[in-house]
Amino acid sequence: MVGVVDAWVSMVAGIYVVVVSATVMVCFWLAEEREWRALAESAGLGRTSTQGLSLYELAFIENRFGPGNILGVAVVRMHAEHRLTLLGREFDGFRFRVDDPDPRDEVEAALLDLLARKRGWLSLSLGPYDLSLPPWQALHQHLVADGLLRERGLPRGVSADSQQVSAWKSARARAYRIRFHLLAWSLTAGAGTALLSGAWLLLALYVAALSILPVLSRSAVRPQATTVTEEGKAAARAARTQTPDSKQAQALLAVALGGLTAIPPWHPFAKPLPSPQPPPPTEHAGRNEEPPRIMNLDPPGLGGL
Repeated sequence: MVGVVDAWVSMVAGIYVVVVSATVMVCFWLAEEREWRALAESAGLGRTSTQGLSLYELAFIENRFGPGNILGVAVVRMHAEHRLTLLGREFDGFRFRVDDPDPRDEVEAALLDLLARKRGWLSLSLGPYDLSLPPWQALHQHLVADGLLRERGLPRGVSADSQQVSAWKSARARAYRIRFHLLAWSLTAGAGTALLSGAWLLLALYVAALSILPVLSRSAVRPQATTVTEEGKAAARAARTQTPDSKQAQALLAVALGGLTAIPPWHPFAKPLPSPQPPPPTEHAGRNEEPPRIMNLDPPGLGGL
């Protein structure tokens, strides 16, 4: 009879540990959901797809892994405004002369810096890329704040470098540490109960519960790569379908979408530069005249006597 009572006591104790663990998981899941909703509510209203995109923004959305399209827009625009002169073109790049060294924005500043470092040479891909430069970071954060891009594991409209995200990450890490210690204590209590009572089925049940509960109460954060939101896709579609009002606007739109390799065939960047002209013919060119003979008028030496 005593053995039966001890078994029931062990069973109740084991079930109690399982229930405590489940309660810990559910409470932390609910708290994380509340923190996630509060973080999402901290975002601004964002931008609607009807507000339009600048060429830099369109270029960034079309190519988020390098600033080639953005630099291409700056190159074509500065050339059209006679602030850059195309000196030479080869199969893999261009050579420019800077006529106006004063940038109009941060993208032009980065382009002029690249031209200075490369001594006027730009590759066709405008690489290699350094995505840590201020122009690309500023564009990225601006598009995220407007809701056109969404950062990895964060709500729409929230940037990873915001103060709200820093506070949320700190609170989340602290909650995870507390949950880990509570579950570790519960596991120790469950193992001790199973060892004292010999009811190893309880320990197996507890381990199974710890394996299933994290799946049932999974984190509110859904990890994902940085993606274009539906609003961003709609804005990009609207920009792609617009009709440019001039040839230069057509060239700028083509470069924003596809880089310098998408430049229209009529543009100077797509045409080979004229080969240098041969020097003008000399006065005697084309005549079958013998070259003038040089006569030696010096007096003869001793051998001529």
